[in-house]
Amino acid sequence: MGSDKIKKILFKGDKIIWAVFFIICAISWIEGFSAISRQVYKSGNYWGPILKHSGFLLSGVFVVWFMHNMRVAWIKKLTFVIYWLGLAGLVWAQFSSKINDSARWISVFGMTFQPMELAKMGLIMVTALIITEHQDENGTDRFALKKILLYSSVPVLLILKENLSTAMIILLSLYMMMFIARFPGKQLLVIMASAIVTVVIGLTAIMLTPESAANDKGIGQKVVTWKHRILDALSSEPVSPEEYVVEGNEQRTYANIAIASSHIIGVGPGNSVQRDFIPHAYSDFIYAVIIEELGLFGGIVVLMLYMTILYRCGKIAKNCEDPYPAFLIMGIGLIVTMQALMHMYISVGNFVTGQPLPLISQGGTSILINCVYIGMILSISRYARRASQNPAQANRELTEITTNDNNEEDEERV
Repeated sequence: MGSDKIKKILFKGDKIIWAVFFIICAISWIEGFSAISRQVYKSGNYWGPILKHSGFLLSGVFVVWFMHNMRVAWIKKLTFVIYWLGLAGLVWAQFSSKINDSARWISVFGMTFQPMELAKMGLIMVTALIITEHQDENGTDRFALKKILLYSSVPVLLILKENLSTAMIILLSLYMMMFIARFPGKQLLVIMASAIVTVVIGLTAIMLTPESAANDKGIGQKVVTWKHRILDALSSEPVSPEEYVVEGNEQRTYANIAIASSHIIGVGPGNSVQRDFIPHAYSDFIYAVIIEELGLFGGIVVLMLYMTILYRCGKIAKNCEDPYPAFLIMGIGLIVTMQALMHMYISVGNFVTGQPLPLISQGGTSILINCVYIGMILSISRYARRASQNPAQANRELTEITTNDNNEEDEERV
């Protein structure tokens, strides 16, 4: 069997998505290995962290391969399964033992898992399904919004309690999906106005929260933390080097130093200095390490990789005959890209919050869930290819589960 035939069998679907995925994995492995120095020093285990990260990346490749062979009809049938599992995980996390005073993890067969990642996926899938069910000649009818609010309110509130930035990414992604789906203009304006009012009220409540609330474990402590981060982000007064306090600002301080010392081409892979000082350099601030080592050029390349994913999702969506895969792939593209942009903004800006860089930051749950996203994109690209060749057959696939793939020509990109 020739190499071209093997490629056609193993790597079906959009070739550009495959290329971007493997490039991101390569960057993840190289920069992840470089950024673990602080973690290695604390644990005393040199090979453990990188072997663990490599294991997740290899498992992720298998997940992508498995998902990209799954028909869109099966993905559609899994929508509510994933949604309810994610919601159950969020509720379970509220009663589990907390890590760093946060109820973000649950233990599954002895391994920690972040249910909010699964809940994010479930919300995107349910929203795509609801939009599909409420399509008419003018776009999406006005009844879809009630269902989306019904299914999203509880998961978003539970996520908001633990991670404000993740809740913001979800809400913005859902709103963009509604905009793309041509929701009634009045509803979109009402949502935007309500969001503005909610943000103003929320910010006011946060800024009025007394410092004594930090003594209370849970939400009180989190609100005070948000207050300090907002004040730090809004502070524009220059501080002299003699008066600047590094303690408590290590992430932002050393991330800025890393970026400032990078120049155009960087110091080279593995030569980062600030990785030894940035807390969580391998996860929440890995983009700062990437810029330090690969320079401004490398930072732009990484940015363009994620923008390419969003662009290809839009191009594939245009070729989908059925609205469900079109809206699903756009939702996936939006949430992956927005999370990447949020991470990059945090790494180069003044705001600090925990948000991993998809597929690059260390973290098993994040890597595997994002690999499921990539697999779904590839599966939908296969469907879009068939839809462009035989629309009737492609539409039947969404209602009939078949196993005959003999006539597929998935090797051609959309």
